[in-house]
Amino acid sequence: MDLSKKEQEKYLKELGSYIVKLREKRDLKQYELSDLLDIDVRVLRRIEKGETNIQVLFLFKLAEVLDVSPTSFISLKKER
Repeated sequence: MDLSKKEQEKYLKELGSYIVKLREKRDLKQYELSDLLDIDVRVLRRIEKGETNIQVLFLFKLAEVLDVSPTSFISLKKER
């Protein structure tokens, strides 16, 4: 299934919001999570705003750090 550009942008924003929710649930600041992920805090900000697409391998690392299943990021689409 191909997503339109608008659908892709919407999904990236939902994904970013979900990451923020998980980060805040663990009482982590952006700089703390970015340190754990070994990425620049500016990159994390762009991800959380839905401004950038992320690679699958990064999702696995993110899931590990936030202690969730990698599939939780994919299931966002199903919940719409």
